[in-house]
Amino acid sequence: MDVPAAVNSFSATYAIARRRFVDAAQHHGLAHTALLHPVQDPLLPSAVVDVVRIGPRNARKVLFVTSGVHGTELTAGSGIQLQLLDVFADTLPQDCAMVLVHAVNPVGCARLSRTDENNVDPNRNMLSSFDNLPENDSYSDLHAELCPVQWLQDAEVRDRGVRDYIAKNGEAALVQNVLKGQHSHPAGLFYGGTLESWTVANLTEIVKDHGQGAQQLGIVDLHTGVGPYGFGEVMRMDRPPLAGAEWEKISNLICDVLDRVNSERPPLKIIMEYGTYPFDRVLTNLRADNWLRHHGSPHTPQGRKIKKDLQDALFADDPKWLEDVSRQGLEVCQMALDEMNAVDDAVRAFEASIAGATTPEAIFGQLEAAAQQHVGVKLFTVMDYVASRNMGRRCYTNNPESYPASGWIALRDNHWFDRVIRKRQTYVANDIKQIEQDFADADLIDSLGCGAILNLPVTRNGKVIATVNLLNRAGHFNDKKLADAHRVLLPLARMAYLASSTLAPQTLPTE
Repeated sequence: MDVPAAVNSFSATYAIARRRFVDAAQHHGLAHTALLHPVQDPLLPSAVVDVVRIGPRNARKVLFVTSGVHGTELTAGSGIQLQLLDVFADTLPQDCAMVLVHAVNPVGCARLSRTDENNVDPNRNMLSSFDNLPENDSYSDLHAELCPVQWLQDAEVRDRGVRDYIAKNGEAALVQNVLKGQHSHPAGLFYGGTLESWTVANLTEIVKDHGQGAQQLGIVDLHTGVGPYGFGEVMRMDRPPLAGAEWEKISNLICDVLDRVNSERPPLKIIMEYGTYPFDRVLTNLRADNWLRHHGSPHTPQGRKIKKDLQDALFADDPKWLEDVSRQGLEVCQMALDEMNAVDDAVRAFEASIAGATTPEAIFGQLEAAAQQHVGVKLFTVMDYVASRNMGRRCYTNNPESYPASGWIALRDNHWFDRVIRKRQTYVANDIKQIEQDFADADLIDSLGCGAILNLPVTRNGKVIATVNLLNRAGHFNDKKLADAHRVLLPLARMAYLASSTLAPQTLPTE
């Protein structure tokens, strides 16, 4: 797409963006589904989620591209989706489909608000259970400063508490600890709710409808407001974050909706976050909008100014910014499609290698060989996990003398458990000191010449059913090895586990 067309793909308002998106789908002869939100404001545009699918219904790989999870960020994401319609309507890779979900949070889009009709942030609301919700004491300590009852007072006085926190703890601490989400202040910022929102439930149904039967799903969720101006950070939520990443502690994200569909291969999850303006400007405008929701009116000069300032903070109507956002948006979607296709050769080879297997050991032996080929491994094990009993057992090992297959054991609730089992994230440790913090058998691991561990959770229906465990020399699992493990080995691990379970169904532990 040429530059003028890219720049002109963006719209000033949600209503215009929606009309252009629907018209573009009709122009390309694509089916369009409109899902009306049950809460409507007669003074505002209709709050509607629009869904357009490119590609066949029986496609084995389906990529979802979402906009407007935060309503304030809709116009940027919508502009990219408009271009995706033009680029991919007739040129999708074979056996792929792309599903564009426009205005995931339609009330937020219509109201120009980050949150939904109940002030719930959809990107903190994707929980598997709302029992025993986590506390965020860091947020509670700063809530009154973030969300003052009086907004129109002197800014120096109003913002002092937030500035003091940043001066003492740093901006990264504010993002990681305070703004990671909370469930205790319904009128606060980044509120995750105490029930599943309409937005999350509706997106779940969309993903199940379009993703059921596919071998692999992917998502690119489009956002703005964090990072250098015009730079799109590709946040791989299907991989462990780098230490210190701003999003390291944020969870319950919309992209995890893919875990609610059972597919053969692990999902590809990307958040594309485009930088606009300095963080303090963006946060100040989010705080102002929160005050407006609870203490003011959008239908006043002050209310209109707050809304305009918020929109301007999250969308840069600058040709260079629009060009950069467009280019990177198209590139990341093409990258996602390419990655979903690239793993096919490895999958086909693995399928052939286990076709004649008659025991789980034979299947896991082939998985070990694949791990050696693509990542490199000295010690390799597979562990069953049963959530209802919080128990695991080693069901395969390549070193039966040091790590024999075992009976069921209760798992400790520690950092490893929180990351791998509770959060379903890969665990990586690349030195023995880090291993000592999380594993009681660190001395045995060290004696085997291993100083690095990679634990891959295997999930089904959003829950961990097993872990595949690789150990090697210290420092072995670098960024490339980690990427290869996620791109190639994790899909094979899921296939291996499911195939093995048909040969030897899991026997649950007894009381």
